[in-house]
Amino acid sequence: MLMRTLPHTLKVGLIVAGSVFCLSVQADVRDTQAFYPQDIGFNPDIPTPEAFLGHPLGERMARNDLMVAYLKLLAEKSDRIQYEVIAHSHEKRPIVTLTISSPENLARLEQIRSAHLALQKAGSKQAISQDMPVVSWVNYGVHGGEVSSTDSAMPVAYHLAAASGAQIERILKDSVILLTASFNPDGNSRESAWNWTFGSEVPVTDGVNALHGEPWPSGRTNHYWFDLNRQWMLQQHPEPVGWVAKFHQWRPNMVADFHEMHSHKSYYFHPGAPDRVFPLIGQDAMALLSDVVQGPRDFMDSEARLYFNEESYDNFYIGKGATYPHLYGSLGILFEQSSTSGLLDTPRGLLSFRDNIRTQYRVGISLLDSAAAKRESLLSFQRKFADATKALAQDDKTKAYVFSVPGDEARAFHFLELLHRNQIEVKRLARDVKVDGQFFSASNAFVVETDQPTYRMIKGMFERITSFENNTFYDVSGWTIPLAFGVQYAALSSRSYKAGDSVLPAFPSQNAPAKADVAYAFDWSHYYAPRALYRLLKAGYRPRVTTEPFTTNSDKGKVTLGRGSIVMSVGWQGGAKPDELHSLMSQIAKEDAVPVYAVGTSYTASVGMDLGSNLMLELDQPKVLLVIGEGISQYDAGEVWHLLDKRMQMPVVLLHKDKLSWVNLKDYSHLIMVGGSYADLADKTVQKIDGWVKDGGTVVGIRDGAKWAGQKLLDLNPIKFSKGRLASAPRIDYANKENAEAQDIIGGAIMAGDLDITHPLGFGYQSRDIASQRNTLLAFEPPKNPFATVVKIADKPLLSGFASPENQQQLAGKAMLVAERKGKGSVILFTDNPNFRAYFYGTEKLFMNSLFFSKAFNKPRA
Repeated sequence: MLMRTLPHTLKVGLIVAGSVFCLSVQADVRDTQAFYPQDIGFNPDIPTPEAFLGHPLGERMARNDLMVAYLKLLAEKSDRIQYEVIAHSHEKRPIVTLTISSPENLARLEQIRSAHLALQKAGSKQAISQDMPVVSWVNYGVHGGEVSSTDSAMPVAYHLAAASGAQIERILKDSVILLTASFNPDGNSRESAWNWTFGSEVPVTDGVNALHGEPWPSGRTNHYWFDLNRQWMLQQHPEPVGWVAKFHQWRPNMVADFHEMHSHKSYYFHPGAPDRVFPLIGQDAMALLSDVVQGPRDFMDSEARLYFNEESYDNFYIGKGATYPHLYGSLGILFEQSSTSGLLDTPRGLLSFRDNIRTQYRVGISLLDSAAAKRESLLSFQRKFADATKALAQDDKTKAYVFSVPGDEARAFHFLELLHRNQIEVKRLARDVKVDGQFFSASNAFVVETDQPTYRMIKGMFERITSFENNTFYDVSGWTIPLAFGVQYAALSSRSYKAGDSVLPAFPSQNAPAKADVAYAFDWSHYYAPRALYRLLKAGYRPRVTTEPFTTNSDKGKVTLGRGSIVMSVGWQGGAKPDELHSLMSQIAKEDAVPVYAVGTSYTASVGMDLGSNLMLELDQPKVLLVIGEGISQYDAGEVWHLLDKRMQMPVVLLHKDKLSWVNLKDYSHLIMVGGSYADLADKTVQKIDGWVKDGGTVVGIRDGAKWAGQKLLDLNPIKFSKGRLASAPRIDYANKENAEAQDIIGGAIMAGDLDITHPLGFGYQSRDIASQRNTLLAFEPPKNPFATVVKIADKPLLSGFASPENQQQLAGKAMLVAERKGKGSVILFTDNPNFRAYFYGTEKLFMNSLFFSKAFNKPRA
């Protein structure tokens, strides 16, 4: 038996502003407690994390590559563990999952998995046998900067691999455990690199030391600065695509998600606030969850450690790690450890990085023990959940949702892809249907029937919820996926429709066009049309954009192309060879899913719109500068970077805000300013930007960036909101403070707008109705220029989520998207976020239009 104790004076790792450093301190009573349990033995042939890393846990952050290597070594040393890479991050780091159980269970693993999934089918005859294990999943490090989460994965894995005794034998016999670390290896590596780069042999506790300032972007986010914990349902990055696929491969009974929170708090775990639970998560789930976490409660009580449940955190947004599992019959359980960020001596006492790792480790083992003890209850719950879901679907008046994305097969593909990843079956519409004044053609429409095992997720994705028991939200209040994708859809309340075969998502590559004699053309409505246009501009061609629709004969027959369509002349291309152009247009059709038409004459059937028309404007290649750095929202900036770099294959220069004063703006066409603070920009820098715009540059402002640009460049001030009920109420009980203050916040709702589809920034859209994501009260009065309001907020703006009636009334009729010319340049202002979390496909085109068509509109003559 290996026995371990800690001395009264020791080196411990402390976190200040998110980073770990070494400091010799007089330990409090907690640090005198053994890290590993003293009443059990450990296999001496299996190395401890400390032995492998070469330093005690908590002295420094564990490097991600070493953690991965250690987990692999455990699998090699222990017959209880199987090692698997379930995905790779954007930076090609592996996301590792260990499958852990008794050797006997691992020998029949596929049999166990098949029986476990069979149990979750409505009306299942699968027996809950004595040898059917519970499936428990513990995951770590989705926020890479929450370091006690990631580092605690190692002692948990070590304990499961090396511990001996009755408790571990019971856990392994009655459980199949999935352990994933780290969910976010890129962010974790960024955080650990900062720690190791600025770590000193001699401890430096001065708060201004570089070590104690968290890097920008923080380790919380992935490569493109996204919060991956919001991506379980959305799955727009390779990391969540991999781990959600693993989730559905097993459908665990319990999913535990380990995090850190502010240092002034104690320790939190679910159940959360009881009046902030998504409606389709039952009370029985919360009751069973509370039973399962009794193990962690008992451990915390045994050491007189404070904790709290049923407050602050919730189970409402279904796209995060502790809520998503509930829609599939799993219990999602959030754990939040008090971070030592910023302080050594906190209101809760002395906190150390090492003790935080220990707490997460001990809580994890106690949870796995509790889940094993509740094996029969957890398995029975999943069986009952399947039957209850079936009953809910049959009682629901909505029998299906019908949807279509006319004119954009790529966007339809991405919507189908998202549904498929969430295990939702989609069928083709077999017969035309008209509902609520909307017509859906069997040629391009699809049906999602609600009577399927994923009923709860279907409702969660398609329904519009606008009234709530509690108006306080930890995350967004509205996320209706068809609205975000700009999908035309409707609920079907009867079986008057006819569904065809099931559909699997397949990228809609188009056939190559014939070799054109005069020109090629393609419509701007397609999602990847901007990527196609950039290919042409990058290759040195001179495409033009049409400002009016036109009809022409093509190799595919007569075709009508809308405003914003791109015409690529074969002639006048600076000596480019026709074969090379045809090859590029064929590549566009195949890789960008854009139908390309070959045209044999400049003459069209449209009056005043021949291919040589003056209504077809020249286009320039965008050269984009994105402001990043301290004070800028890493989320907003990352969304722009991801859209341009990953999806549209367009380079974007990332410029720290403090370098705006000296960069030569003349080398760039667009300056993008997202949410954040710009108050520290010097007057000379403001004048420099203003002069650059007058000379032909374009500023695109989003949220706070729009507010700054509107005020500094256009003399356009945002509207001033009255503070609703707080302003008018003479007195409110303090107990109602949180709910009352929520009335003055829009914490992520979807709003309706009226889009001018004739404006160049509206090119590619077929409907004036548009939905956008709003999480601020920022809006502009419509400018004096009657053509400048591209998107006006609807008179009844709320589509999904929460906004108080007062705020809805104040937003109604105001400007969401403003576009003004200034000198030779333009200023474009988005008060909503068109690129939100990479799933608002429906508004991303507005942003792309601001890059390609920022000079395709003119000032009014008067």
